[in-house]
Amino acid sequence: MRGLTFDEARHEYRLDGVKLPGVTTVLKPISSAHYAGVDPDVMARAAALGQAVHKVIELDLQQDLDTDSLDPELVPYYRGWRMFLRQSGFQAYLSEKKLASVQGRYAGTLDLMGVLNGLPSLIDAKRVAVVTPSTGPQTFAYGQLVRENCPELLGPTTPLRRYALQLKKAVPNAVTADWQLLPFTNDSRDRLVWQSCLNIAHYLQESKT
Repeated sequence: MRGLTFDEARHEYRLDGVKLPGVTTVLKPISSAHYAGVDPDVMARAAALGQAVHKVIELDLQQDLDTDSLDPELVPYYRGWRMFLRQSGFQAYLSEKKLASVQGRYAGTLDLMGVLNGLPSLIDAKRVAVVTPSTGPQTFAYGQLVRENCPELLGPTTPLRRYALQLKKAVPNAVTADWQLLPFTNDSRDRLVWQSCLNIAHYLQESKT
């Protein structure tokens, strides 16, 4: 997207030089509540592994993944991802796409946007034991970014299916991760939660200026 930059070290989006809150940052108050009590070191390692799995998916879709040099820890998740593609028939049109909303004044990086069972579908890949409810507002926010920036993929009134793709090993030494597609269908609630969190994020940002 023209004019959109992302500072990975700061996890900071800017559109034409103006700082915008990111989707995960906006939702941090509720996502943190879901993980309250979890050891920070465990959280950090899980986050790093999750980011690595996302990169594997991105490179695979670009046909640029060197499977021979893949970290053994990532192989089961790669196999689970490939199994999902074969069994579901999902076709991805966007992957790890950075977008910004001029109207909503926020930005984010969506995981996957494409077609599943002939219908527009947005999927957030999760390498987690349990998918948290905050994924609902998260996928809603990404859907709005697609509507605003890619009307050829998703029109203003076109129904959107939203999912979390959970990749999880049934046992620690599993050679292939299982996959499960979890739908999020409560658009009105997810819209309300997202907009509430976004309003607070804007308020806090403006209070600092």
